[in-house]
Amino acid sequence: MTDQIDERAIDMAELAAEFWKLLRNYDRVVEAAPDNLKAGLIAQAKYGNRRLFTILDRYGMHIETFDGLPYSANLPVTAVNAEDFVDGDAVIEQTLEPAIIVGTTAVKTGRVFLRAEKV
Repeated sequence: MTDQIDERAIDMAELAAEFWKLLRNYDRVVEAAPDNLKAGLIAQAKYGNRRLFTILDRYGMHIETFDGLPYSANLPVTAVNAEDFVDGDAVIEQTLEPAIIVGTTAVKTGRVFLRAEKV
């Protein structure tokens, strides 16, 4: 799979990114849940996360997130607020969608939100 990126790989990358986002939103549900339900919800989220990484690994794929890294045009991401940082250095505050990588090739570009780098 690492030598060949076809439509199925692209579809799998899209699905993986959507599942990753769903798991991140699920974390908010867990926080708001009653204490007596949290343990089961946390276990389910951990299981889903492990399955996601295991399945992607089978196909030579992995997820990349960029929180806290200096923003660079070389990263496989699109910054949703890049126009706010034309003249200054920026740090990635939050990964909104992860990049999905096969080998060293980005099958799916991530989306990030930037903040000013603290000096």
